[in-house]
Order: sequence, then C-alpha cells, then structure tokens
Amino acid sequence: MKKSFVVPFAIISIAAFISYACNQSRASKTSLTEVISFYEVPLVCNAAPDIGCGSRSKPVLLQLEKNPAVKEAWLNRAGTVIAIVWKDKDQTETVVKAIFDKNEISFTPISENEAARYLTTFRRENLWYRGADVDELSREEATTIAESAVKFALEKNLINEDEAQKIRTEAEAYFKTELVKIRTNEQLNDDSQNKFRDALFSIAEKYIGKDRAEKALELYQKNCEEQSKEDGTLTPATKKDCCKKNKS
Repeated sequence: MKKSFVVPFAIISIAAFISYACNQSRASKTSLTEVISFYEVPLVCNAAPDIGCGSRSKPVLLQLEKNPAVKEAWLNRAGTVIAIVWKDKDQTETVVKAIFDKNEISFTPISENEAARYLTTFRRENLWYRGADVDELSREEATTIAESAVKFALEKNLINEDEAQKIRTEAEAYFKTELVKIRTNEQLNDDSQNKFRDALFSIAEKYIGKDRAEKALELYQKNCEEQSKEDGTLTPATKKDCCKKNKS
C-alpha cells in the first residue's frame, strides 16, 4: 500500500483508511484527508517548449475549479500533467472527461504508483500552477516570442540591435496582454494564425518598414517551423504559424 502522510491531529481508524484506499484506487493521496488525481496532458507550449501553455490550460483549470466536486486544479510547469484535488472522491468519468473533451484536451489518468514522483513536488512554487496562476507561464511565453521575433533577423543582419530592441519591447508587452485572455481552443488557434501574426508584422513595420518586416516575419516562421520539427511539436495545424497551439 502506498505511504500516505497524516495530517496533524487527524485521527482515523485503520479500518477506515483501508476502505478509503480501496475506493480511491485511481487517485493518489498526499494525506488521509485528500484525494488527488494526476493526468497526462499535451499542454506543452509550442513557442516555448520548456514550459506549459498558459493560454490552453487556463480555461480548463478554471472550469474544473468551478465544479463542486473539485477543490483545486493544477498544471505542472512542463505542461505535461494536470492534477486535481477532489473535495470528496475521484470523479474522472463524470467530471474530468466532460471538461477535458469540451476544451479539446486529450488525457490519460496516471496510476497511483506512477503518480508518486509528482507528489514529491506537488504544489511547490514555480513547479505547479493553480488556475489563473498559469498567466505566469503565458508571460514567460510572451518574452520568448518577442525574443524569437527578432533573433533570426538580427543573425541575418536584416535589422540592427536598436531596431531589434524596439520591436522586442513592444512585442513582449503585446503578448503579455493577449496571452492571458481567456479564449476557447478554436479562438486561440484562429488568433495565433491571424491576429497575432498581423500584430507582429505591424509592430515590426513601425520600426523597419514593410519590406524588411515581411522578411523578418518570414525568417521567424521558417526557423520556428524547423525548431518545432526538432522538438517533435510540429503538426499540420502548426505549419502556418509557430505561435499556434496543437489541437488535442
């Protein structure tokens, strides 16, 4: 039986614990009063593959926490696992499936034994993000997008450092505002393919003119595609714009 941690002053009989453990075979327990389920999810950020996608995960985390059966909903920093702390018992089939399906997120429940490694860091600051706290990941993504938007043009001497800094600063501010907005998966995909691309072009055009802005954006998209291929995150849906998120 998996070791659990006793909440101070909690007095629960051995018989009650055995019954509880049997009834919650799919959930992991950090204490005798908590039932926690972990799920593998494909929420890695395409633009910043070292972190989870705040824009994709935020709606589902907030919807989960609005459900009366859910106490807390968390995403790990890598964007590969969502954890749910239940108020009573695991309700994967009746609660999780409906919400994940609505948000077009595929998921795989993680067994109690496999979940043990996540319990060692669960709720740790900067490793797990609850609800709207994933906005921190979106702001990190904004910085990465802004840096990537000028990196390749700089390498090709298409722009100078002064121009790059102006584009970088404005692009970062723009995406820090946009990426924390709540969007459906369809809206996010559409904005990534159209609105965000047009915004990047407009920002660049302001400082380097139309011709160089077009070339800079072309370099950005080309290199972004190549990086996505190396990371294994490129899908037919992402070929048009590397800001676009995978549809699960």
